[in-house]
Amino acid sequence: MSRRVRSWPPRGGSGTPAPEARRVPRVLRGVKAAGTAALLMGCAEAQAPAGVPNVVIVTLESTRTDVVGAYGGGSVSRPEVPVTPAIDALAESATLYGNAFSVTSWTLSAHASLFTGLYPTAHQTDGPRDRLDDSYPTLAEALASRGFATAGVVSGPYLRHLHGLSQGFDQWVDGISAPIDPLAHDDVTNPEMLAALEHWLDARDPARPFLLFAYFWDPHFDFRPPPPYDEMFVGDADEPMDAGSFDTNPAIHPYMAREHLDWIQAQYLGEVRWTDEHLGRLFAALRERGLWDDTLVILTADHGEEFFDHGEKGHKKNLHVETVHIPLIVKYPGQQEGLRDDRLVSLVDVAPTVLDVAGFEPDFPVQGRSLRAPPSPGRAIFFDLLATRYTRQDAGAVAEQVQRWRAVQDTEHKLIRRGQGDAIEREELYATGSDPGEREDLARGSPERLSRLRVLLGSHLDESARIAADYRRGGEVELGPEEHEQLRALGYLGP
Repeated sequence: MSRRVRSWPPRGGSGTPAPEARRVPRVLRGVKAAGTAALLMGCAEAQAPAGVPNVVIVTLESTRTDVVGAYGGGSVSRPEVPVTPAIDALAESATLYGNAFSVTSWTLSAHASLFTGLYPTAHQTDGPRDRLDDSYPTLAEALASRGFATAGVVSGPYLRHLHGLSQGFDQWVDGISAPIDPLAHDDVTNPEMLAALEHWLDARDPARPFLLFAYFWDPHFDFRPPPPYDEMFVGDADEPMDAGSFDTNPAIHPYMAREHLDWIQAQYLGEVRWTDEHLGRLFAALRERGLWDDTLVILTADHGEEFFDHGEKGHKKNLHVETVHIPLIVKYPGQQEGLRDDRLVSLVDVAPTVLDVAGFEPDFPVQGRSLRAPPSPGRAIFFDLLATRYTRQDAGAVAEQVQRWRAVQDTEHKLIRRGQGDAIEREELYATGSDPGEREDLARGSPERLSRLRVLLGSHLDESARIAADYRRGGEVELGPEEHEQLRALGYLGP
């Protein structure tokens, strides 16, 4: 069964949407009625320096690097059909970062790091009901204070205004994720995303530089791409099944029939291709408006997705490579040649990079560094996750298991630690150069390497604690019945 699609734009094809796609999205109709001034409210009193570039940041939900053609990925069953043609085309005139990693394996915490340049241990936003506190400076606030127009167009529950990520944005459009069926993720948001983005580009003040942020949620499970994407990557031996309620569906388990799992993965690839189609239209819209050449364009993902690579499905379960290795492709202003950079980089590097390209120094603490900075051979990056799992017990009871996962990775090794609170239950060590899939745990035979990474992780936690002490921890958000049901159905909350 495919998800229902709203009335625009038409599926398939390439280029810009048909004229009917340019209707004002439902979520923007009230804004248009009030006039474009409502779109351009905010820091109009600040004057941006001449010559600063526009900035477009796009994040994709649950997108593994090994499905992206520019990273050598694609479909195993249908290798002749590209999964990400628009992303691949972007990489031909941009810089592809081959060793880019998220800071976690779920959406809210990852985006808080994207906007603050801080790891989760410093911005303190790691639970499903958390919000980023207003005391934390963000990239959008920094640019708005320097005269940028700032807008965010998002889909998906964790980027709604109540989670605190909209601070610094003049306009934050999050009503797109109002679901047709919140319990089944039975909505398609890409068309409304594109229409809202194009509307903002047309309504903005052309005299001001801008930061435009877009978050595409459609690759999130349940995987229900619309035709023809639902059949595009299905192999001859694949067998359809009821894959609804993906995260809690007992029929989807590590020992399920291969032909069923392959079919599920084909649906996932269909979601990614469907989203890629709309990325291509967004990039075309920027070109048509004469904005492409001099705009800084950053494409990345919040995290990856697991299909039992390490015994789990989905994400927010662990910190293994398939859930934290992410695409990161940056088209710098004026760049026309495709480049590859295999330095170890992190999602916390995005905010300082934007400020660097715009010609500004960060005036708030960041743990990332500009991607244009000289290489740092001894660099380490860090990961943090509060993993929550709900399992059905006898008599219908639900058991909750909470584990703290932390990890540190340098250019040679990765240490993964898990436990309850500060208690360590297990440590794993992987040689990432020779074992990129993290299959062989070396922890027992490598005490010196373990010790070195433990010191790095301890120093990082101390640094994060010092930063966090200067800010407030955001309180828990008040979820309405619909929001609670949606997050529960997606596996983020218990009953």
